[in-house]
Amino acid sequence: MAIKGQVRADGVRPRGAAGPAVKRSLATRILRKVRRDLRYYGLRAHTVWFAATRGVKVGKGTLIFPGARMSKIGGGTIRIGSYCVFHHGSLLATYGGDIHISDRVSLNDYSILYGHGGLEVGEGARIAAHTVVIPSNHGIDADEPIWMQPMALRGIVIGKDVWMGTGVRVLDGSVIADGCVIAAGAVVLPTLQTEPMGIYGGVPARKISSRIRSQDPS
Repeated sequence: MAIKGQVRADGVRPRGAAGPAVKRSLATRILRKVRRDLRYYGLRAHTVWFAATRGVKVGKGTLIFPGARMSKIGGGTIRIGSYCVFHHGSLLATYGGDIHISDRVSLNDYSILYGHGGLEVGEGARIAAHTVVIPSNHGIDADEPIWMQPMALRGIVIGKDVWMGTGVRVLDGSVIADGCVIAAGAVVLPTLQTEPMGIYGGVPARKISSRIRSQDPS
């Protein structure tokens, strides 16, 4: 009779037998899953506490990492959809305006989103590290100091399925159409007329390609 774990003389392990390597592999997989679950539920607990203490509305499954910051300075609201991720160092600050983040948006490390004149971010948008979105602008008339002039508050709209690369700058009054890609380091001005699925880059940003192959100039 074969004993569990025993290898026969012909080198074949009896059915149902599990060797030490298999057991170690199974134990490792279980341990990894436990660690993932503990990390996820720990982040969810932190997210619920974080949102509650700051008056932020957050949907189900959203994760706010320690080190992310959100502030309703000067009034305004912050509403965040479901299954979003806000990484360490990311910042949302209303400055009297409203920030609305739709579902499945990711905001990477040290990106800054202000509210001022209003900010809308569409579903599935990916915002890379060190991106800055500012829906306000200073007056620059020469007749009086800049700090004394009223600010323009036109607001910014970022469509769904938009990918903004590292270090993008988006200025007040800009509208980024659905499906656009904004290349790293680009500066989006309100004069830019974006088209769905367009790829934009440069300072100031201009159309350089399209996600739709038939419209790709290359």
